[in-house]
Amino acid sequence: MKDQLKLSALMRLHWRWWLLSLTLGAVTLGSVMGLLTVSGWFITAAAVAGLQLAGAGTFNYFSPGALIRFFAISRTASRYFERLSSHQAVLLLLQQLRLWFMRRFLASSFRPDTRSADLLQRLITDIDRLDQWPLRVVAPLFWACLISAGWLAALWFWQAELAQIALVYLLVLICVPIIGAALGYQRACSLVKLASQRRHKLLEPLSVLTMLQLHQGWSGAEQQWQQTEQQYQALLWRQQLLDLFCQFLLISTIALMSFHLLVSALPLLQNQQISIAALVAMLMSTLALPEIWLTLATLYRHLADSKMAKQRLNQIQPATENGRYSTAEGPLRLELQQLSVAYPGAVQQTQPLTIALKAGEMLWLQGASGVGKSTLLSTLAGWLPPASGKVLLNGSELQQYTASAQRHSISMLSQHVTLFNMSLAANLRLAKPQANDEELLHALADAQLSEWINTLPNGLDTELGEYGVAVSGGQARRIALARLLLQNPAILLLDEPLVGLNPTTAQQLIDTLRHRCHQQIVIITSHQKFATGTNCYRFELNLL
Repeated sequence: MKDQLKLSALMRLHWRWWLLSLTLGAVTLGSVMGLLTVSGWFITAAAVAGLQLAGAGTFNYFSPGALIRFFAISRTASRYFERLSSHQAVLLLLQQLRLWFMRRFLASSFRPDTRSADLLQRLITDIDRLDQWPLRVVAPLFWACLISAGWLAALWFWQAELAQIALVYLLVLICVPIIGAALGYQRACSLVKLASQRRHKLLEPLSVLTMLQLHQGWSGAEQQWQQTEQQYQALLWRQQLLDLFCQFLLISTIALMSFHLLVSALPLLQNQQISIAALVAMLMSTLALPEIWLTLATLYRHLADSKMAKQRLNQIQPATENGRYSTAEGPLRLELQQLSVAYPGAVQQTQPLTIALKAGEMLWLQGASGVGKSTLLSTLAGWLPPASGKVLLNGSELQQYTASAQRHSISMLSQHVTLFNMSLAANLRLAKPQANDEELLHALADAQLSEWINTLPNGLDTELGEYGVAVSGGQARRIALARLLLQNPAILLLDEPLVGLNPTTAQQLIDTLRHRCHQQIVIITSHQKFATGTNCYRFELNLL
């Protein structure tokens, strides 16, 4: 399917950081192995030299001492810079994930189910889990294979007979993560799903605790959660047992390899083909292998976490062409029938509103802060269910259309806008990737930003900074409005779009919206009063 999430494609955008991180990680593990190897050889060789008769020979301790210091310094330095580079790579990946999600969300038929208690947490967790694939799957596997291959090659050049024995054990080590994936991958996927259900069954009853207690429904909800919790703990226990089993297999295999190498090397030592210092150095080098391979014991879990997160984010499907109905549906009509709204658990709801709007008409909702203006827009956007009454689009209930691939395009400008650490043009093209510069400038002019854009030395290439810190709050809201206008939605919902504007600019913005959106329905909430011209209905919103 087009525009499916592919982490490899996002990682390629900053491949230099990932390559640097992988290289520094390999240098770190190589330095650990080198430090143990040289230290073992140096200590043993020094002890042997000390046992020899005085004057029988000399022992050069400067060179191995320098090597030990080199490996110690390189291990510390490469570990430090590997952490810096990997964090930078992950942050860049998360930035690309945010942009991908924003593009997907703007172009999708997805609407949040606000009745789900874990929606926001699930999205945050899913995006955060995706960095487990490069950091906990790709990198450890790459390092284990690379360092083990280098160690095996060095052993082969030293003693090919011993290298053949080590090769067999390394092949067994590779099989352990495969065994873990075969035994636990599906269980790990089930555990991710069950964790979401567990959170849902815990938080949903808590949000209506009083009602459940009054109607004696709390014991049933508690029993359901306990059943889910028991299933979750049972799966988690089995997963932990599998982790311990894989770790035991890895450590046992490395221990057996060390013992086998020792037994096989003793005849070589007796025949003076190798020295006792070299034998100890070889055995010490195997002590670095657990640090390299033990992270692969839980490889299957991180693979399952990243896969499930990717699948759930890919469930946000793009809308069909233009997000419009077929022409057989007729002209756009929006009807509010005794509509009253409230957030779940609120003690009051808005007074009923009945009105019918068609394309080219505007609804101006006024009222003091806290009377439910934003809640009403959220309901019209399909994000909240009505407290009572109905919302009809062309005669059918809104909820049917927001779940349909052929829904009307409904876009909302909330009071909290989102801008990204990109250029002004890139932020605007999130709504319309194929838009040319002329279209962008036209949208900015409609948002009353033409004078401001003319003062910018870099124009559309101006960087806005993370969260739009380079612009003021009013400019950020109008940039978000221009981005919304580029979508050309059939229904435009604007929550307090005039905040921070002087009366002249605010009036110009209203006039521009009235002329630009002559084939759309525009609904504006505001606590201010302005002249809106013809085809505009005003309603004073109050609480019951």
